[in-house]
Amino acid sequence: MKIYKLKLAFLWLIAGGLFLSSCSHDKYPLPSIPNVEDRYSNIGKTVYNLVYPIWDSHNGYNFGHPADIYFGVDNFLYVCDTDNNRIIMLDAGGAIQGYSQFIPHPEAITQDDSLNLLIVNKTNKIFKIDLYHNNHLIANAPIDTVFEQRSEPTRQFTGITVHNGFEYYVTVVDVADSGSNYLEFSFIYDFNANHNLKGPLPLYVNGTGLFSAILPTAIVSYRERYLDISKTSEDSPGFWFTQTGRTSLLYNSFKIQDVTTRRMEGQDMLVPNTGFIGTDIYNSDYFWNPEDIALDRQGFIFVIDAGRSMSDPDTTLPAPGFYRFSPTGAILQKVTGLGTGDKQFNNPKGIAVSPFLEDQTVYIADTGNNRILMFRLSTQ
Repeated sequence: MKIYKLKLAFLWLIAGGLFLSSCSHDKYPLPSIPNVEDRYSNIGKTVYNLVYPIWDSHNGYNFGHPADIYFGVDNFLYVCDTDNNRIIMLDAGGAIQGYSQFIPHPEAITQDDSLNLLIVNKTNKIFKIDLYHNNHLIANAPIDTVFEQRSEPTRQFTGITVHNGFEYYVTVVDVADSGSNYLEFSFIYDFNANHNLKGPLPLYVNGTGLFSAILPTAIVSYRERYLDISKTSEDSPGFWFTQTGRTSLLYNSFKIQDVTTRRMEGQDMLVPNTGFIGTDIYNSDYFWNPEDIALDRQGFIFVIDAGRSMSDPDTTLPAPGFYRFSPTGAILQKVTGLGTGDKQFNNPKGIAVSPFLEDQTVYIADTGNNRILMFRLSTQ
């Protein structure tokens, strides 16, 4: 991807003195991205090579258990530098562009079409960083609390994704002690563009099959797949989400789920996508602790799994790493391994991917090793 040309185009957008309309949700022009002529032009490209240098303390990065990484609609990377209480803005090559102001333990991040960053941090709050009105200088942008569910202080927001440009979904866990049995209740919330809670989606709370959630960890909307292409999220609403799927009392083997929209009796309704039953992505044997999910513009699906821990004596459990699936759910590649070596992972929690197949890069927030790893799709 010609990231430098895109970056120059974006900087021209910022510096060009665009006038804002009175609309509170202006949709600003995004960098132009070429159309994809061949959606499956990666046939034969089956290897992801580790890119050096690794973004770690030995190379000037001082991450504190980074929990998420996001490839923004503005073509910058954003890292939830969790234990350092900040968001880091980088270009695609790893050059740091700035640090946010203090935000307590950020866990997940997304960006809307006005270039606002939306962040959750395992509390009942949602935060916003307005980059556009601060000339894309993240250090100058205040941290605004745009929602707090004061009536539910035990709710924890774990993942977030924008859909339809400005509305967004949030994965939710309630950690309240419900009497003699400790049980965590799980939801997916839908918010409108003004940060008002429309309500929980009609998934089964703590169900054990499709269209139900047990401890959801991340969510990504179809909007990420169709962004800046002729098809938009308004044409194809829906989302993927990940979940650990386990409590002390319940188990859901569908740890990766696709929720799509179908028209029924003249109304659009969210329904589980049963078309992936029997495919690799619905196979629970691949996953132990899926923590994040990403889509590229061709519809390929990327999942990061935290796997077993360094102290886990059960070596039969899956090792941590990332998986790449075709749009039809077939596994194409995986890179897994437990440890601190160059191609190993320790409790990774975040994954991002550059949009297109040309020089495609996968970015991993290797949380337990305090670093970001990059893997590039190769023909070699």
